[in-house]
Amino acid sequence: MLKTISPSSEILKKYIDCFYFYKGETNSHFKYLAFPHYNSGLSFFRGATIERHHYQVIIKSADTHDLKIELLGKYTCPVMIDYRGELNELSIIFKPLGINRFFRNDFLAMAPKFSQELRNDNWLQFGQELKLDETDLDKLEAFLISQYSHQQDFKPLEASLKLLSDANSELSLTQIALESGYQLKTFQRHFIKHMGCTPIEYKRICRFRHSIASKLTKDEFKSLTSITYENGYYDQSYFIKEFKRLTHHNPKEFFKVANKVDGDKLIWEII
Repeated sequence: MLKTISPSSEILKKYIDCFYFYKGETNSHFKYLAFPHYNSGLSFFRGATIERHHYQVIIKSADTHDLKIELLGKYTCPVMIDYRGELNELSIIFKPLGINRFFRNDFLAMAPKFSQELRNDNWLQFGQELKLDETDLDKLEAFLISQYSHQQDFKPLEASLKLLSDANSELSLTQIALESGYQLKTFQRHFIKHMGCTPIEYKRICRFRHSIASKLTKDEFKSLTSITYENGYYDQSYFIKEFKRLTHHNPKEFFKVANKVDGDKLIWEII
């Protein structure tokens, strides 16, 4: 069972896309491919062991009450998430730059790999109070608000995100840096530190995500040709190559295997 819920707090809505809850039954086995995303995910688990291999995360139920917090970094190829057994998960899906509002450390320092354990005493102590179900929502939102900081000025980076996510923009990276108030090298350094990827990687992920949205989350049918040009790809050949890099599928295959989970909030390939 998996369910997504949007934050109720107006402050949190600015920085968090949704919370989701997963509950696995005894002997259950659930696997899916997570595709590159501009959002960032943080998950609480209890009674689980977590193994990380080459772009694969295996979460197994275990006879332990230890709390673990798993933090996904940025990645530009599919990641296999493999749940085995009776598990409860509570996840926070942060919008771009959103996670930086709730931690003192830079995102890259916390998440240099595609997936890692978060070691933060404050968050671990709070996690001990959680049941990892929907009854935690009020407590979770109160904690997040207590961790929220508006002291650091992210407006220049936020401006750059808007420019990078504009599929029709023809601005160069240097122009985007200058429009956002940076010199190019400073811009690249700050971007990687807070976003965990380069500006070019972020633009690729945005273009990919927008193309998915225009195909899977709209009522009208769109051809691959129209999606190609609406989302800033040079031509259909380039569009196909990018999809293969990011999903290991060509576009036609991808749109056949992609699953919308709990409405349009999550798009995975369920194995």
